[in-house]
Amino acid sequence: MPYKFLPDVALADIAFEADAASLNGLFESSGRALSDIMVDRRTLQVRVKKTVSLEAGDDDRLLYDFLTELIVLKDVDSLLFKGFRVAVSGNTLSASLEGEKIDRDRHRLRNDVKAVTMHMFGVRHEGPRWKATVVLDI
Repeated sequence: MPYKFLPDVALADIAFEADAASLNGLFESSGRALSDIMVDRRTLQVRVKKTVSLEAGDDDRLLYDFLTELIVLKDVDSLLFKGFRVAVSGNTLSASLEGEKIDRDRHRLRNDVKAVTMHMFGVRHEGPRWKATVVLDI
């Protein structure tokens, strides 16, 4: 699995550590982890395709902004995603997202994520792998 949950980090938060062979893969794994926290992704279908473009000063801020954008799309447009294709180049990100509007009768909803926190947040390159630690406020 490209990420694991960290159950003992905080009481009112959920934490995960994402892992991938590339920076693009790390962003995709982080998007999947966030979605898995909010919904059983197996209950989602591809009915909406959305493109997101972001720019930030470094990889940490870019991942923070990307995950925040996913939460905003959930809160404002009622969209959840199961598919993520992310391309990071320097300080820019381009992502193609696939999912659908929330259907409370069909989707197995889990946690209502409010925000990404800065607590323990970070992106790091360890040997051949990219890793990120993320704590979410629920």
